[in-house]
Amino acid sequence: MHIEPTIQSENSDINQILSFHDSGNPQIFFQNSNAPFALNIMNCQPNEDESVIMSTLLPGSQFNYAINPEMKSMKKNSMHQHNHFEFMYILKGSMYQIVEDKRYFYTTGSCCLLNRNTLHTEEYSTDYVCIFFTVSTDFVSRLTNYGHALLFPEEHTQTDNIIFHFLSSNLEQAHKNTKDFLDFVPKITETEQKHIVHDIFDQMISTILNPFYGATYQLQVLFCKLIFVLSDSRYYHVEHISTGSNMDSFLFARIEQLLEERNGRITNHELSEILNYDGSYIGRIVKKATGKSLFAYSMTFTMAAAEKLLRNTDKNISQIAEELRFTNRAHFYKVFNEHYHMTPKEYRKKLEK
Repeated sequence: MHIEPTIQSENSDINQILSFHDSGNPQIFFQNSNAPFALNIMNCQPNEDESVIMSTLLPGSQFNYAINPEMKSMKKNSMHQHNHFEFMYILKGSMYQIVEDKRYFYTTGSCCLLNRNTLHTEEYSTDYVCIFFTVSTDFVSRLTNYGHALLFPEEHTQTDNIIFHFLSSNLEQAHKNTKDFLDFVPKITETEQKHIVHDIFDQMISTILNPFYGATYQLQVLFCKLIFVLSDSRYYHVEHISTGSNMDSFLFARIEQLLEERNGRITNHELSEILNYDGSYIGRIVKKATGKSLFAYSMTFTMAAAEKLLRNTDKNISQIAEELRFTNRAHFYKVFNEHYHMTPKEYRKKLEK
């Protein structure tokens, strides 16, 4: 996986592509792009001299440049809007994004799709690499053949998914003032993300850097392929979030993602710090969704990790218990027995048979 391309030269002034406009409110500005499709790779390393590096790729032009976190008078809480749809995907690390004055946490593989009216800004406080796609309203119209007849009946059913509906509905005049976005929490591992998602990114980058007759259609096909992957319930949990909507299901999906990533070994305090929600509220969300306390629910992830290690490795039981942060082997045996109704040693013998 290459993802981060080496761009040999700048073909034109990026100010001809991107422009920034004041809104009259010092906390809000507008970012406009005249490119129908652009792929931006942001590398954020707060402790480096040039803390944010952006690579922008679009048909006919490519740029590498540093971003000053204070550019355009952007302060910590300043936010912006676009004249295009913005899709964000976290390739590596984790980051915070503020959307309509609410702070959201994104880890590797997480992503969101923002409409043109939603106010947001990225924080530069953590190490991460992310991809931003910006697509114009015209590019979205191309995906559905501008409303004209498609060749295959299957194409009509394929476009009936949450992402196509989000894009098309936000083109309507009735949604002019709607502030919403789609949030995607991965169900697949980082290794699976590389094979299923990153390969699409690599093909997009290759198409932009090495165009050919039909490259325009290739980008449309790859974007549609990405849409189908993200809307597939086997791969991602999708949540439609709008201003004033109930955040419980979104928050629970984030809690599950963090429990999965850390094998259940994360405290209520750590979740509270990461997600920026009160710890007692997090506990209530888990109880409401599962009927279990946060600790009891987290143990289901820990025991799933233990079962996987017993099944797929030669590590002895003491090593597995230590890896899963059990200081007491007897406690590990007790919890494992509660979940699988046998000891870890008995479970491994059963696998051998």
